[in-house]
Amino acid sequence: MRHFVLSLGIEFGPTLLFFIGATFYDFFVGVWWLIVGTCLSLAVSLWRDKRIPLFALIASAFVLLSGVITLYTHNPFWIVLEYALYNAAFAGAMVVGYLRNKPALKPLFCTMFDLTDTGWHILSLRWGGFFLLAAVGSEVVWEVYGEETWVVYRFLMTVLLAVFGFSQFFLARKHRNPTASPWGLKVYK
Repeated sequence: MRHFVLSLGIEFGPTLLFFIGATFYDFFVGVWWLIVGTCLSLAVSLWRDKRIPLFALIASAFVLLSGVITLYTHNPFWIVLEYALYNAAFAGAMVVGYLRNKPALKPLFCTMFDLTDTGWHILSLRWGGFFLLAAVGSEVVWEVYGEETWVVYRFLMTVLLAVFGFSQFFLARKHRNPTASPWGLKVYK
């Protein structure tokens, strides 16, 4: 249970810190807390797992670069752009992988999930759709409603990401390999 709670903190802690900082203090305080939370998440992940997963490394690079630019220019545009570009890039990778018959999620999560090729394709396409909607939604909310609403949007999308991610276990259960756990997780002996 402690491992699971720590994993949730690593995954969602930086965004929660951003939301709290931006909501109760100032947008730029939230960005500082997002940067610090991201660095702490990377450090804890490295300490616990003796490595930083590729997906986390890519996401963290996006956050750290755009966060520093946002603070340097004192312009929230950059952190908003980061969120949209990050999601659009992953949406594009999922769709291209699907079209090339090479599911993009498989190399990123093959140490966690043990799925059939069909399962990997469906999972990649679903996540591609999720990332595309997140990217488009981010831009729409930013342009139509502004900074304060966008902060809430980003937080709610993180919650939705968790709910959507957990819902994919039903797909993993249906499209698991015989060597996988009942929920499609890789079993190590």
